Amino acid sequence: MSQPPHGDHEELSDNEWELRTGRAVDLIQKTLPDFFHTGLITSVEKATGDPCTSSPIPIPVVNTNPLGRHPELEPIYSPKVRLSYTPPTRLPAPFPKTLHIEGFPMYIASSAFARHTLSALYSDLHLVLQKVALEDPRAIGTGELSPESKRRREKNLTVVFSVRGNARVSGAEGRWDVHSSYTFSPLSGLIHVHTINSILPAPHQAVYDALRASLGTVFGSPKQPGDAGAAYKEQTHN
Repeated sequence: MSQPPHGDHEELSDNEWELRTGRAVDLIQKTLPDFFHTGLITSVEKATGDPCTSSPIPIPVVNTNPLGRHPELEPIYSPKVRLSYTPPTRLPAPFPKTLHIEGFPMYIASSAFARHTLSALYSDLHLVLQKVALEDPRAIGTGELSPESKRRREKNLTVVFSVRGNARVSGAEGRWDVHSSYTFSPLSGLIHVHTINSILPAPHQAVYDALRASLGTVFGSPKQPGDAGAAYKEQTHN
């Protein structure tokens, strides 16, 4: 039985693996600052290499491969991409210590939730990249890769950015500083782990309540009624 395209089990040459990881870094660096205007860009056009700004991908069942029906697109995320975040203060039940979602559809849905909720509460939202650094543990002292280390296929991407906006009700400025790391699959070269290391200031618990209500059983508990309008507590700066 053949594997679906762009899966984590496809055969990939070392050169193609390097190209894929490089493409992902380039796409994130170029498009993430426009997140609140375009949404999350997750693929490029194969023919041109241009970012795909209007995705035809629906939000189906978790752990499916929505790009399988769009061979003209080259994705940067694994169909089973996993997003995780450990709040600095443990949340009450039913939330686990570390929150996580798995599967490309849920990953896209969570990004859409963040974008639309913040846009409803804040105007003039903008995202500013502060750091984009590719960490390659295979590199030797000179920064070069030996033939043996190339075969290990290890790369991590660190992305640090700030989000700013003005509260629609009070007009006060809100700001969040986010530190994330992305890990590439050693098989496919696609991003298969996205870890949010920190969000400062930390989101209010209402964020998680609204997200759980919006995404149903994403956190392993039944969907509960929630008010998405209260999802983000205003953070003001003097």
